[in-house]
Amino acid sequence: MKQNKTPMRIFLVSLFLCLLIELIAYKELSFYHTTNLTFYGASLFLIIGLFGASFSSGFFDFFNYSMRKTAFNIRKGRHSDEEFTIKPLSKLIGKGYFLFLKVGSALLVVSLITLLAYYLIER
Repeated sequence: MKQNKTPMRIFLVSLFLCLLIELIAYKELSFYHTTNLTFYGASLFLIIGLFGASFSSGFFDFFNYSMRKTAFNIRKGRHSDEEFTIKPLSKLIGKGYFLFLKVGSALLVVSLITLLAYYLIER
């Protein structure tokens, strides 16, 4: 049976790892440390997701096409009769970045909630 990597499952595993790292490193659970560790995880997922979003938007398609065509011309010779075809970079990336954006957003929400709890309860 194949298990799917759903955003909820990855979010829960990431949150569990953050709490486990907090227990190992600080030997206690506090809102302050939970805020910091979940923010680190959220930033990692969001950076990967935003890179994927910018690549799939088509912004880098022309640059990618130009670099590949230049490399093709250097390898094959400037006056090659072979046809140069390449898929745009935005088509190669697809929509896989949504998973990273969803998990990163959920971790960021947890980070903000624990930050609010830190200022309202612990402080």
